[in-house]
Amino acid sequence: MVELRLGLINNIERKFIPTKKEFLKEYLQSLKYIEEYELIQTYQGNVKYRCYKDHNNFKYTRNIKMKDVTDVIEIDRETFLGVLKENNNKCIRKVRKYYLDGDFEIDVDYFSEPLSMIMVEVETNLVPLETYKPPKGFIEITGNKKYENIEIFNNSIISNNTILEGTDAVGKTITITELLKQGIICQDRCMDVISVNMLFEIPMQERIKKYQEYLKQIDKKIIIMVNNDKEELEKRINKRENLSEFDSLAYEYNQLYVETFNYMKNHNMLENKMFLVNCTGLTVDEQVNAVKKIICKS
Repeated sequence: MVELRLGLINNIERKFIPTKKEFLKEYLQSLKYIEEYELIQTYQGNVKYRCYKDHNNFKYTRNIKMKDVTDVIEIDRETFLGVLKENNNKCIRKVRKYYLDGDFEIDVDYFSEPLSMIMVEVETNLVPLETYKPPKGFIEITGNKKYENIEIFNNSIISNNTILEGTDAVGKTITITELLKQGIICQDRCMDVISVNMLFEIPMQERIKKYQEYLKQIDKKIIIMVNNDKEELEKRINKRENLSEFDSLAYEYNQLYVETFNYMKNHNMLENKMFLVNCTGLTVDEQVNAVKKIICKS
């Protein structure tokens, strides 16, 4: 059963969007799992009303944020349902999973309304919060008002329906980071279908068949970023501290992405869900805008 934390609760935290689901899964497996429960929350002005659901047990609170603390009091079911009714059942619905990472409390929120997304919140009263070292694939959004729950409730997130693909050093991470600032969330690679089959040893026909089947099943956009400037790609790769076998062949993989996309385009296999952005010679702002244009196009 959920144990409510009532009274003045510290609300200083750091927030992250995990853009690589495989890395998130690996990270959570290394932590101490504590509990999980469903949260339904709605608002009356700036006051947050919450329903905590754990199996068939329900508890309700009213939360008033005051600078660095939140005043939390328990309320009855009728009060919560009254506010929810006033909002025509508009709410945030999410499952919160709670973990411990040493001195840090890790809340992982799996949103289902008003959209599907994952956000990680990190808190601690034991050590300086800035000493938390996020795992690979976590992009910090602390201080960005678009990711405050009340703003999410008011539809601040523009999109969470895109996967960016492309070879190493093509600019995916910086593009995703810049788009996040605007409330556009992108997944970094589709490891289970796209990336895992973008290999030289996999025949083109086998690869494109898997891609088209995947495109028919999803309600997402796949945007492939390419950069045909071999010298620029190698320059970026050589700045990395640790190089992999894929890094050394970044340009060759870039061309494989290009060839695969062009083949699928010429054979009408894109299902209007796969797109290509040629970043050759573009500034960061230009490539971000080119990707955003595709995302926001209805």
